[in-house]
Amino acid sequence: MRDLVRGYAAATFESAAAAGRSRDVPAELAAFGEVLVEHSDLRQVLGDSTVEPSVRRAVVADLLAGRVSPEAGELVRFCVYYERPSELGPTIGALVGVGEAAARAPGAAVVDPPAGRAAARERLRGYAERVFQELPDRAEIDRVEDELFSLARLLDEHGDLRRVLADPNVEYVRRSEVLGDLLASRVTRATLRLARYVLRAGRTRDLVGTFEWLVEVAARERGRRVAEVRSAVALDEGERDRLASALGRLVDRVVEVRVLVDPSVVGGILVSVGDLVIDGTVRLRFERLRDQLAQLS
Repeated sequence: MRDLVRGYAAATFESAAAAGRSRDVPAELAAFGEVLVEHSDLRQVLGDSTVEPSVRRAVVADLLAGRVSPEAGELVRFCVYYERPSELGPTIGALVGVGEAAARAPGAAVVDPPAGRAAARERLRGYAERVFQELPDRAEIDRVEDELFSLARLLDEHGDLRRVLADPNVEYVRRSEVLGDLLASRVTRATLRLARYVLRAGRTRDLVGTFEWLVEVAARERGRRVAEVRSAVALDEGERDRLASALGRLVDRVVEVRVLVDPSVVGGILVSVGDLVIDGTVRLRFERLRDQLAQLS
């Protein structure tokens, strides 16, 4: 199982427990695993690395829509998009076990296995992906970013606190309580969730550096909420709404569309959402045609 998936799953199981569906999600994942075993056509499509991840995700979105809990559907879609296609079946099976363990101990977080710096940060990135996905607007992301920055500075200034929180010989539950007492009523629930997961993601060395890295993750998340659209002509309200809806489905976020009228695109639109760039301009087609003609000459 990829560490990115492990982290996303940890946050998703928490969300399911908060909604009273802690036992439903692993059962639904197990049922999906059985479907994979029984239906070779589906298994072949989802296990084909030549099929675009977005296409595989769309297939399971259609398959599971209205049939499973939101948490199970979102977790399967995430796995299909990010997990190695050949590992999808084993990963679903492993997640069933993780979900069942979480359901047996409500309120007690399952601590991840030890991990190196890169693996622990991948878990954190997956966990943050889910936490940020649940936040409705950019203002909340801004607040989380500020709170994480303040927490990093606090830990940098107070070595005794940092050593207590980072001590692997102290049970996670106790360290989590210390963190909760410190941050209670001072930060948002999202920030507290992220801070607590830092303590159980498999590595607690360099807490200050880890929280500073999370600040950067939150900053990038803000960029994923805004779509910069370059168009040769202005878009009307209906076109903007349809574009925002389509982009929101693509990135699993509520997206704010900002349109810049740019005659140089000639026709069509050029969209940037965070790291995602979609070039549907006439200019691009002209350039491709020119390159093809150049190869023929």
